[in-house]
Amino acid sequence: MLGRMRLMLALIFTILVVFTARLMFLQLVKTDEFTARSQQNASEQQRIIPLRGRILARDGTVLADDRVAYDLLYRGGPAPEWTRLKALLGVDAELRQPDRNRPEEVQNGAVLVWNIPDTLVPAVEERVAGSSTLYLRERIERTYPTNLAAQTIGYTAQADPTRNIGYSTDDLVGVMGIEASYEAALFGNAGLRMVAVDNRGTEVASQGLWAATPGLDVVLTIDPQLQRLAEDVLAGALTYVNDDRVRVGLPLEESVRGAIVAVDPRNGEVLAMASAPTFDQNVFTHRPSDPDRVAAILNDSRNVPLANRAVEAYAPASTFKVVTSSTLLEDGYASRNTVYSCSARFRYGGIVWQNWATFDKGGYTVLDAIADSCNTYFWNAAVNTPNFAVGWAPFIEDVVERARDFGFGSTTDVGLIEEKAGRVPDETWVDAQPQYEHGWLPGFTLNTVIGQGDVLATPVQTAQFISTLAMDGMMARPHLVMQVGEQVMEPVIEQVEGDHWQTLQDGMALMFTDYPSANVLGPRVFPRSVAGKTGTAQTPRGGDYTHAWFMGYSPVEAPQIAVVVFIEYGGSSSRVSVPLARDFLAGYWTQQGVEVGTVR
Repeated sequence: MLGRMRLMLALIFTILVVFTARLMFLQLVKTDEFTARSQQNASEQQRIIPLRGRILARDGTVLADDRVAYDLLYRGGPAPEWTRLKALLGVDAELRQPDRNRPEEVQNGAVLVWNIPDTLVPAVEERVAGSSTLYLRERIERTYPTNLAAQTIGYTAQADPTRNIGYSTDDLVGVMGIEASYEAALFGNAGLRMVAVDNRGTEVASQGLWAATPGLDVVLTIDPQLQRLAEDVLAGALTYVNDDRVRVGLPLEESVRGAIVAVDPRNGEVLAMASAPTFDQNVFTHRPSDPDRVAAILNDSRNVPLANRAVEAYAPASTFKVVTSSTLLEDGYASRNTVYSCSARFRYGGIVWQNWATFDKGGYTVLDAIADSCNTYFWNAAVNTPNFAVGWAPFIEDVVERARDFGFGSTTDVGLIEEKAGRVPDETWVDAQPQYEHGWLPGFTLNTVIGQGDVLATPVQTAQFISTLAMDGMMARPHLVMQVGEQVMEPVIEQVEGDHWQTLQDGMALMFTDYPSANVLGPRVFPRSVAGKTGTAQTPRGGDYTHAWFMGYSPVEAPQIAVVVFIEYGGSSSRVSVPLARDFLAGYWTQQGVEVGTVR
């Protein structure tokens, strides 16, 4: 018996020794480790989202801004406060558990109520104070007060860290337009703070590790009055388009798709860049979002409202004839007074090529050929250049080189990542295309010199082109951004060599003095002189489903505004784009204090 008691006492003593040793080990040896673990459990690092920089028009009008929004979030678990909160906020919803398949809900919890009115925020804050499952989140929401230049300004979306490296799910990132192109400047730098929480997860203290740096404001060259004018003119284009549809017997259009670009030719500042149809950027940034409105924009495959048609590439049609005219003059193939026939038809290689006019117009100089857009003049001039029949002849090489001098075939760097480069088909490009397995034939040159075939140009490239012509070869690169933070962006100006600017200008001015467009923008009906060139581009749809172009500037003697009008499937350029240019220029000169009469 005594032996058993001794054994039991020894066993108990041994257990006590082991427990005592373990306790001493945990308290003395593991103290630092468990202290660190305790601190980790009681504190967490939180990212401080910086205020995004504003986007401003040249006069300070706010085009994109931030507002502080408040949302009610739920982490999961008991929430007895919810009944009263529902009554306060006027909602009739049940608690929704956070979706563990959505990273933002894993991190933040499920949103029960978005955008709580500012007047109710104090009351909600009081109700959730001390709750471990409900809390009020302060969030930055992007707003677009004017909705001007939607495709140019762009919009933001919630960042996806898997695609947007260095961002969190709470950050906003630019999706398109200036918002995307100047993302680095607009975003700024995130900060970090250490937050202490109690056992219910309620924040009890915080310490900033480093502060967030707000993004920089970006000031654009856009004139908000001219931008509104351009958008209004585009919105009213449907009347001209459908009048032309009735004339040629085509079905009426329901909406207009096109662009207007207005530039100061003296410095390249883009004063207006409108694309139609437009859209409301706030549909994408306001919470809660309306799925139907978002889908209506994203799924509109016919109108594609998100496309900025000012920087998309299309066949330039007869606007390109001024490039051809410049080549003929500068490379000595023709002079100001060289005459070629402006016939109704032109035969080459067993093919009959048609002018737009169905009757012979006699002999034309390059001035009349520009003003009246005579196809056959340019074809006759082309076939009379040396070795024309060999295909890739000296003349087409010179046309390509001249087009590149004017900026075609490369982006203008206007400030948008969506900008297309267009295309000027050179010999290297041709060799790489399977459709040219038999080489470049003379007929391809005949298409190219009138702006058809494989030539593609954007409205903003065309604005650069007409500005360069207006300024005697001084090419000021079109640009949208005037200032980023304190940094003023200087214009990029180059000189295109040439000796025949006056001839090209005279030909474009002749269009409004000696030809039918004089009834729309000529000196008898318009108070300021205008020079320009139309273009009616053939499309794969064929027939009268043509794109309508106009490029022009005013006044002729001292240019201060250059404008390009492009209407997708708009029909006749003289019946659609020229009247639209008049509407825009009338509004422009009216804003300058010039009295403009009404012509319809």
